[in-house]
Amino acid sequence: MRQISILIGLFFVGLIYGAGCHEQDQITRYRVPKQKTATAQVAQEMLVALTERDGEVYFFKTAGPTERIERHRGLVRKFLQQLQFPSDGKASPTWQLPQGWSERKGSGMRIATITLDKPPQALELVVSSLRQTNPDWNAYLASNLNRWRRQMGLPSLEEKTAVHSFETLTAGGQTIYLAQIKGTQAPPPQTSFGGLGQPNASSTGFDTAQVRGTPPPEWKPGPVTGMRKACFRMQTDGQSLEVTVIPAGGNLLANVNRWRGQLDLAPINEEQFGKSVVDVKAGNITGKYVALLGSSETILVAVFPATGGGSWFVKLRGNQDLAKKQEETFKTFVASLRFGPTFQ
Repeated sequence: MRQISILIGLFFVGLIYGAGCHEQDQITRYRVPKQKTATAQVAQEMLVALTERDGEVYFFKTAGPTERIERHRGLVRKFLQQLQFPSDGKASPTWQLPQGWSERKGSGMRIATITLDKPPQALELVVSSLRQTNPDWNAYLASNLNRWRRQMGLPSLEEKTAVHSFETLTAGGQTIYLAQIKGTQAPPPQTSFGGLGQPNASSTGFDTAQVRGTPPPEWKPGPVTGMRKACFRMQTDGQSLEVTVIPAGGNLLANVNRWRGQLDLAPINEEQFGKSVVDVKAGNITGKYVALLGSSETILVAVFPATGGGSWFVKLRGNQDLAKKQEETFKTFVASLRFGPTFQ
């Protein structure tokens, strides 16, 4: 009996020992690296050239993948070096197209759009013009270069470095300033003066992210392109006028004398300037207002300080009789304006 008890005890000890020594199933953990989305970085480039003649700046700009730009770089340079400028300084430059290029006439600030190759991979060279708004040419070059660099996702450069980024060419007695801007960010669609976005007719006449206001019903919305942040036009009885809102820089007296030159008026000095301008308000902002009367045309301008530097130029230009009739309407429009980003 005792032996049976011992055997039973040994049996249970064996069961317990076996249960305690049995290897449990193992749980294996794996660390799977997080998948990263690969984004192709394609080298992008802008070729931009500009030249100034009698207060008018002409721009020549193409942009796209560097691989495609490379195929046309030499032809673009040759095209620029063969430009011809009329002796009177008032007409746009002329050119000869290389074989395989084609051209569409533009309107407003856009003089022409030149297609460098065949669709669907066609590059476009936009030719446009804009009045010079800054008497300091180096500052003007630097501000434009930095604007184009920002479009390519690149930081701005100091003025001296920016100016030295331009290569100079000669064409028809003119100095052409050529810049090659390389980045990895695809440039935006081109505008009439080499800036952002496609020309926008704008149903409101405003780039509402920049300028807002209340135009009179008889003014029709015009193209909001390039530096134009608002545009309105009016035409009646064979006469017309255009109203634009543009952010720009430069000394106000220098700008006034430039506008006077457009009307064949003699320049004025500081004392005369002080007597010709008055204060004007747009919302909470105080600016300056000047009226310039030529023999057949009138220019009315209100200038306001812009946030971050520079100025907002609100300009009416048109036939003298129509401009006179619309002057009070223009002043009311000016008073209604609010400028971004604060819209005070």
